[in-house]
Amino acid sequence: MVAEAADLKRAAGGSITDAVADWLAPQYLLAAKEKLSGAEGARRWEILRAFVQDWAMLRRGEHSAARLQLDREELDWQRANSQSQKEKEFREWIKRPEIRKEFFPDLTRGISKETIEKIERELRLL
Repeated sequence: MVAEAADLKRAAGGSITDAVADWLAPQYLLAAKEKLSGAEGARRWEILRAFVQDWAMLRRGEHSAARLQLDREELDWQRANSQSQKEKEFREWIKRPEIRKEFFPDLTRGISKETIEKIERELRLL
């Protein structure tokens, strides 16, 4: 069933719900127009009210879906930003001397004085 839904989504070129809505909206409009064409007075008003209520619910659903998409995008952004912030804080933390000393006790920078003297003797620089 999941594979079938994925196939339908690919065939629709995106959201299946959006594809169905794109097909149903003009159908709904044609039905409303047809129903209103034969109605007059109070009956016409009742039909219009019913269609407006239906349409308002449909639009509310579209707005809810759009809001949900925005919320998802914001969550993705916050996750990415949080990861970036964690990395930045880690880089600052690892630069602290007491941390470097604890985790990298044997780490020395450059060549020792003894090694330099040995190189100079071997190359006969002195």
